[in-house]
Amino acid sequence: MWPKVLMQLFELLPHVSRLVPIADRYLSAKASSETANEAAFSAIAEDVRGDLGQVTRAHAALYRQLQDHGNQISELSTDLRITRTLAEQNDKRLAAIDNKLDSLDTYLKVSAGLLVLLVILVLVLIVRGH
Repeated sequence: MWPKVLMQLFELLPHVSRLVPIADRYLSAKASSETANEAAFSAIAEDVRGDLGQVTRAHAALYRQLQDHGNQISELSTDLRITRTLAEQNDKRLAAIDNKLDSLDTYLKVSAGLLVLLVILVLVLIVRGH
């Protein structure tokens, strides 16, 4: 049995010798296409890394701006609280001044009334004395 198998292999050897270059070309073409695919994927990966780097830098800049705005908002909040406190104090002072003006107005009216009465009394006394 082995001799028959070997004889058949020797008969197929010329055909195999013609198939070897075809197989070599097929395998080399497949390897070159895989190399080309690998190079294309590598280029795409580099592009993606570059884009991610740009996004990261933009994100960092936006984060810094957001922090700056947060700090400005907290400062404005503090200033607003102080302004509100001062406005409330000024409102209290204005209310006290209004009360004092009202009492002064009343005092002036009473004083003016008394002064008019005194002038009339002096005039009556002067007219009676003559």
